[in-house]
Amino acid sequence: MFLRDRPDGTRVKDLPRLRRIMPFIMPRRAEAVVYFEQRLDLTATQDYLARWNADPARPRLTLFHILLAAIARTLHDRPRMNRFIAGRRVWQRNAVEIAVSVIKAKDDDAKLTVVKKDFPPGLGLIATRARVEDNTATGRSANPTPSEREVDVVTRLPRAVLSFLVGLQRWADHWNLLPASLIRQDPLYSSLMVTNLGSIGIDAAWHHLYEHGTLSIFLAVGKAGPMPLVDADGVLAVRPGVILRYAFDERIADGFYAARSLDLLQGLVQEPWRLETADDAGPGAAES
Repeated sequence: MFLRDRPDGTRVKDLPRLRRIMPFIMPRRAEAVVYFEQRLDLTATQDYLARWNADPARPRLTLFHILLAAIARTLHDRPRMNRFIAGRRVWQRNAVEIAVSVIKAKDDDAKLTVVKKDFPPGLGLIATRARVEDNTATGRSANPTPSEREVDVVTRLPRAVLSFLVGLQRWADHWNLLPASLIRQDPLYSSLMVTNLGSIGIDAAWHHLYEHGTLSIFLAVGKAGPMPLVDADGVLAVRPGVILRYAFDERIADGFYAARSLDLLQGLVQEPWRLETADDAGPGAAES
């Protein structure tokens, strides 16, 4: 490769031979994608939200805030899930960055935009909420985001020029020649992208992964509501729950590591007091 380093990641060299060859056998994300569904029991989560929001001194918390905090914690604690493929090599990201799709208004002609934010290690619920709300405010603002301004400029070009530029960007990305400024602003160069379909009242969809960029995980969140769930004792009951549906690039980590990571995420969402830091002054776990 022309350059040995990238501005957004560090090459992973201590890989098993099978994992080294996977990007050559499956050079495209479309042929390496794995789809997975996860159902979360929100009984304790909803109780926690009610106790948190009962104190007017705390900023109002939602399920989406808890979910984003759990995702960021999982990506930091399970770093192999924060990898990507570029130039048929495996790279470890330098930061945890989550992209969120935001609809500017709930009508048929509303524009959809995507904004991303970094989530440093050690963030609590209040700090995570602030980042999520900042993302939402940026996305819903009348002012275009940096990526929207870029798209507005390039889409005014003739088709032949636009096709050349897109091809040039992919070539530069393959050889680690893409400027850091382009990577920094593009939400498709993120650890994970999430769309909260539950916010518009629909169930989670099966999404795809993009060939553009380095996005390795896409998450669709459905609407929360009553659903049949089996508890630890094997008893079937109708409980509050939510469905998460993932698209995952299997070239970055094996199935066992991914499954353990999803177990961690599930535990954090279902026991959100584990996400608290000293700055949160949260209600903690419910008393038995």
